[in-house]
Amino acid sequence: MSTTPPAGRRPRPQRATPAGRRVLVVLIPILAIVIAVIAVVALTRGGGGAPVASAPTTIDVLLVEGLRRTEMADVVQAKTGIPAAQYIAATDPSKVGQTLAGTKKPTSLEGFLFPATYPVDPKKPVSDLVNYQLRTYSQRTAGINYAYAKKHNLTRYDVLIMASIIEREASNQRDRRIIAGVFYNRLHLGMRIDSDVTVHYAIGSWSKELTRADLNLASPYNTRRYHGLPPGPICNPGLGAINAAANPVRTPYLYFVASRSGKVFYAKTDAEFQQAIAKAKANG
Repeated sequence: MSTTPPAGRRPRPQRATPAGRRVLVVLIPILAIVIAVIAVVALTRGGGGAPVASAPTTIDVLLVEGLRRTEMADVVQAKTGIPAAQYIAATDPSKVGQTLAGTKKPTSLEGFLFPATYPVDPKKPVSDLVNYQLRTYSQRTAGINYAYAKKHNLTRYDVLIMASIIEREASNQRDRRIIAGVFYNRLHLGMRIDSDVTVHYAIGSWSKELTRADLNLASPYNTRRYHGLPPGPICNPGLGAINAAANPVRTPYLYFVASRSGKVFYAKTDAEFQQAIAKAKANG
């Protein structure tokens, strides 16, 4: 039988069957979900279609050469929010320092906390940072030749102690090596080191104008009063200072003085030293 409609009459649209309606009911919510997902993806992309970067989990912390561990603790706290007391506690273990030094002298990890830029995750224990610094110290100092120091009866820990003093005394490698040579000469002759920065460490301030009372302070770190090297490092030196302490320039000088501008003047005798002091003051 023909299904063609009579002429002049339009075919009526067929109504959806119950089964067709059920399909539409299922598809509409699915389509809505797809559209929502596409919208979310679009919102998480930049104007050029690049995905928005997630927040970093670590913070780069720069620990420069010449800081005491208490100063490093302050930097870590300022940069990451990790309490300074936690860093200080993590750098206290004397047994770890004694193992690294090969002697029972160390009372903390002062000197072994290698200065560099470290990625720090504030959510992780601060001991992770400390261990990273210790590993870096071991790695960076592995290639240093200690033969000259050993020949002059200095241990590796003695070299580290001297390096910490040199780090605070000089700002360039030339002066570091000459100053190291001066220290070797004075130790050989039984003279005191006479370094003001060791007194600064003993009183807990790098910038205080030293008084006569400070210079007479009964501290083993006061090399203006006691002979030999102090019992431990006064800061955490960089590789340049450690290299200088292990391999100094052989020099005839026994004295040096630095001007406020950083220029260092050297002398062989006390008379020359007095002249050097005058030059340093004039140099500003």
